[in-house]
Amino acid sequence: SASGSQVTVVGSRVFVGTRNGMVYSLDAKTGCLVWAFEASAAVRSTPLVVAQPAGDTVYFGDAHAQVYAVDAKSGALKWKTKAEDHLDAIITGGVSFANGRVFVPVASMEESSGALPTYQCCTFRGSVLALDAASGKQIWKTYTIDETPTKRKSAAGKEFLGPAGGGVWGPVAIDPKRRAVYISTGNAF
Repeated sequence: SASGSQVTVVGSRVFVGTRNGMVYSLDAKTGCLVWAFEASAAVRSTPLVVAQPAGDTVYFGDAHAQVYAVDAKSGALKWKTKAEDHLDAIITGGVSFANGRVFVPVASMEESSGALPTYQCCTFRGSVLALDAASGKQIWKTYTIDETPTKRKSAAGKEFLGPAGGGVWGPVAIDPKRRAVYISTGNAF
């Protein structure tokens, strides 16, 4: 399988996600498999390992916009949370951690769906959400485009939905001193 994410190295372990939805923990010296976890979809989100009193946890997202918390030692699932219900939503950026929260960037593949003649584009709005790191429960969610998409007409008279876009493709940067998160967006239409 091809790697889908960047590699994370913590202590004697290497963690990597793959395009076929597997996340692997490997021994850093030998490359031998320690454990494998099967997500529901491709994993392009770089695994984030966080040391916690209840045991180290690996956090990552998948191509179905689901976020996972997995035990770093065993690969056992701790929780799984759906970050966005839009059919084209995807998590490609690495999740971030601060103060017991996991911050999740959400993007989409709606550009591909928009090429289909039967698809009425476009309804996806990028978002960032904060989850409780212990339970996966959503604390807050904010969209990059405040307005809910509505029917509109182009200059040529073709109906479409908008505004849409603003996917958050990269990781969330956190400034704990200012109690702020920073993101970059793309693909507005």
